[in-house]
Amino acid sequence: MKKKDRRTSKRISYVCEVECEGAGLSLATRINDLSTSGAFIDSLTCYAPGTYLRLRFRINDTLIEAGAEVRFTMPQMGMGVRFLGLESAHLSALENLIEGAPPGQPPAAAEQPKASAGGHDSWKTPDTLLGNFAIVSMFDVIQLIENNRLSGMLMVFSPLVSGEIYFNDGRIVGAHSGKTGIDALKRLLNVSEGSFEFKRSDAHYPSTIQASSNMSLMLELLRVIDEEAHGMRI
Repeated sequence: MKKKDRRTSKRISYVCEVECEGAGLSLATRINDLSTSGAFIDSLTCYAPGTYLRLRFRINDTLIEAGAEVRFTMPQMGMGVRFLGLESAHLSALENLIEGAPPGQPPAAAEQPKASAGGHDSWKTPDTLLGNFAIVSMFDVIQLIENNRLSGMLMVFSPLVSGEIYFNDGRIVGAHSGKTGIDALKRLLNVSEGSFEFKRSDAHYPSTIQASSNMSLMLELLRVIDEEAHGMRI
């Protein structure tokens, strides 16, 4: 007998506040729709797919505390999560809500995705992603771009340094901040305050930085930055 596809779980439109904790980052946002197996969470800032989260939300008078895994993200819109290890009481509360609830009402008109002129819906990765480094770190932003294999320019605006980092299919290939290439990227990796804007591009950028992966590149540059700072203190 074939196992029942998790995606066939009945879903309802259900809006409630939710607290998310994972990857050293806490978010207070809202659930948009809900099933016994997972939920869609509205959020401008998304955790990377595969991230383990702790969720806290209420169904009527029941406080639900559960683990969850991020299954997919829709930048600047939200993320789909799958519940992990739900307690039996919490699962019962979900089942009672979903099976006993009247058909969910659609979101308010201002919140619904608008159809394009060609008739296709707008549930696609947007061309621009905005954020603040007080909420998400530079490393998390780079990981988000890499996981979604996006090409484009990440513009960094900080009181200490500003510049751009260029990506082809999620991989860092260049940077500019007064200097260019590796020297520019070293300056931008230290940014911990300010804001960012990522703009997608269909065209690829010339490669002035080469590395096997973003992670190995960033770890190597952080090692160099630390050694340089240590040398200045001697």
